[in-house]
Amino acid sequence: MMTVSTLSSVFANVILSKIQHHYTERIVSGLFFEIVVFTSLCGVVLFHQWLSHLLSFVLIMLLVLISSVATACSQTGVMAMANVFGAEYNYAVMVGQAVAGVLPSLVLFIVSVFNQQREQTATGINLYFLTTSIMSFASIVAYRRSDIPAVGGEMTQRNSEEPKVYVPFNVLFLKLKYLVLSIFVTFCVTLIFPVFASNTYVVNLPLKNSEYIPFIFLLWNIGDLIGRLIADHTFNSRWFTPRKILIFSLLRVPMVAVFFLFNVRDIRKHSQAGVFLDLSYSFWQFLFGLTNGLLISCSFMNVGRVLDTEEERKAAGGVTNVFLSTGLASGSVLSYLFAFIISQM
Repeated sequence: MMTVSTLSSVFANVILSKIQHHYTERIVSGLFFEIVVFTSLCGVVLFHQWLSHLLSFVLIMLLVLISSVATACSQTGVMAMANVFGAEYNYAVMVGQAVAGVLPSLVLFIVSVFNQQREQTATGINLYFLTTSIMSFASIVAYRRSDIPAVGGEMTQRNSEEPKVYVPFNVLFLKLKYLVLSIFVTFCVTLIFPVFASNTYVVNLPLKNSEYIPFIFLLWNIGDLIGRLIADHTFNSRWFTPRKILIFSLLRVPMVAVFFLFNVRDIRKHSQAGVFLDLSYSFWQFLFGLTNGLLISCSFMNVGRVLDTEEERKAAGGVTNVFLSTGLASGSVLSYLFAFIISQM
């Protein structure tokens, strides 16, 4: 599922990076198709007993593909507008993405706490999907009611009356190399965390694994949100120049090895460390999410600063998303290796 999602996202972003216009229209169309996808997933959950395994698999993979393309459309549009309007808009986008991660995981955790069964129910899963659909619809309404579409439309119309200025990829890469490589490395490393989050079990905390695992995903997303919130205070710091952001993103690589010290595949379920093991693992996942949010936000917020023209800032929305999706794709492929290692433990 992650492979289909990330690879289709790479191809979509590469194509969209070459189409350097109609940014405002991409945002709404991308969100609309997300509503279609997640509402359809509710139908798959409700009627999966009447569907063959093969048909269910094909439908889910198709919906994952559509969702990835829709995300690419909305993200390239959003980042293009944010780059033009300024760093505070990039900051708002980063925080908004983190909120979008926290809300569904919070719903799933609450449902798991009140659910007495060991596995997630169809109701809990559908609430998770419907939350995403509702947030996508609310985003369309909020976006339509803002001044951004009108201003963005005026920009597009004004630029269409002038000769088209196409900004080559290599020109943007030379100016953005440290930032886009930071985005690539950060997301590549980050996508390994779900493998551990799904296979690390509780030792002594008063939670079932069906509650503990959603709790860890929620904790990671809260860390990601806090990281993005504090990015505004570090934006002008000399510690977060483009070159140093890349160095910090590389320093997250050794953090992955620490996850093997916890209760992966229940290998330490009788550990005397007990609650300390659970709490230290929870803190490490929180820290992993916090560093992700901080570095990603600082990377995107610096994009507009290092570029010179409005055309470059708009085109950069596609280029940054190419490296974002490529990082996710590389991370999803790398996660197979970690999934295999964990399965052998």
